[in-house]
Amino acid sequence: MPMDEIQDQEPIWAGTKIRIYQEQPLEYLLSYIYGNSNELQLTCLTQGEAGNIGGVIAKDLPNHYALAQTLKTFLSGVYSEIFFE
Repeated sequence: MPMDEIQDQEPIWAGTKIRIYQEQPLEYLLSYIYGNSNELQLTCLTQGEAGNIGGVIAKDLPNHYALAQTLKTFLSGVYSEIFFE
């Protein structure tokens, strides 16, 4: 689903996959950060880039998820898709 089609208040949980299209499509996993309870990280899953951190976004505290609007702001200007599995 294209990121633009998601409601701003939609919760985006750790474990959600996000595909970002720049020069080539890269797939990321939104995941927890060890020792950091305020933010989530985008960890690359794409072969050759796996394990690289694509960025960090704030959680919607006190919840354990980020809001779609936070992720949209982080990815502004870059076409991206989100996978709810």
